[in-house]
Amino acid sequence: MINLNKTEKLVLVVFLVFVSVFYFRFFNGDNKAVAKEIIGQIKQASSLDKQAKLYREMIEKIGPEYAQEELYRSGLPFNGQTHLLNHVIGDYLYEKYGSAGLVKCRDYFLSSCYHGFVLHVIGKDGMTGVAKTFNECLKHGPAVYAQCAHAVGHGFLANAGYKNLTKALETCDQAIRDIDQFPAFNCYDGVFMENIWAVHEDGSPSPDRWVKKEDPFFPCNDPRIGDKYQLGCWSNQPTLMYQLFGGDIQKVGLKCDQMENDKNKEMCFDGLARQIHPITHGSVSKVFELCGLMPSFKWNNYCVGVNALSSYGVGDRISPFELCANIHPGGKRSCYDKLFSIMKAYKKDGEDLKKLCLKISDLDLRKQCELVSKS
Repeated sequence: MINLNKTEKLVLVVFLVFVSVFYFRFFNGDNKAVAKEIIGQIKQASSLDKQAKLYREMIEKIGPEYAQEELYRSGLPFNGQTHLLNHVIGDYLYEKYGSAGLVKCRDYFLSSCYHGFVLHVIGKDGMTGVAKTFNECLKHGPAVYAQCAHAVGHGFLANAGYKNLTKALETCDQAIRDIDQFPAFNCYDGVFMENIWAVHEDGSPSPDRWVKKEDPFFPCNDPRIGDKYQLGCWSNQPTLMYQLFGGDIQKVGLKCDQMENDKNKEMCFDGLARQIHPITHGSVSKVFELCGLMPSFKWNNYCVGVNALSSYGVGDRISPFELCANIHPGGKRSCYDKLFSIMKAYKKDGEDLKKLCLKISDLDLRKQCELVSKS
């Protein structure tokens, strides 16, 4: 054992601190340089496949946790394509760490890391793996476990085959019975969303998906789709109608307005608003422009509120407050109420919700926001 006097100990401590600071700055700076270069290439990439390969390269060079942080702060739009891109991290974590990899996911871009991870679990471990993974998701709060159940719905249909839509829904029912706190709607919603995109077989929409070009209400109006599945179906039907009508948002809105069931009608407009969200690329003015295509003032305000909620859910902390601040006065409280309802659930590590409340100029609404942040 080496005995050191006080001066020698002090010199040793200073030296170790210097080395640790140098090590952190050098290697952290190196990671930032790598991330900056690759993210620049991702932004220039012409396809999602090319972006995914570059992101995988970044993960392998700087590690999965740091890669997620850098992608989150990259300035890439908070839209569906970035959500799909971030599936890559879930793929990587499952391949490298197995079930233990889930804890390394971050809930950025609407928990898309969890999506990519869970889809692997279903394919390899079935319902037992789903239960084990969902119990891990529960530990991370409702914002995450809802997305896990949604991802499970996607996986159930992809595994069952696209012609077996009702079988996938019944598998959701089995998960609801067998897994404590498993949310029904999110699983059904995932099944119907997967039916619309249906790309897991060869990268293009499957001919077996439940779609009729001549009937924009199918499959929701099919007698095999029972009442308990209706909201999950209508949550996604506007996306299908958007495809069938060549991107005519106004026409989709008119179809939603034709519906007689009030709950299904509201869900249809909710789905249409969420379809609008990625098209706006985070532009507040574009939200107001496209939501202005709704068939009535009521649904115009509703659309803006849902877009504020969607933007907040995928990590945007600027445009949601701008949307609610500039909405017609008749929809302002409802817009902010939507934000307040999810602020706690989507709170990031180290995020100060009270500072977000300062973005609200209306003092009564700001106080309401601050109460939510303290609860």
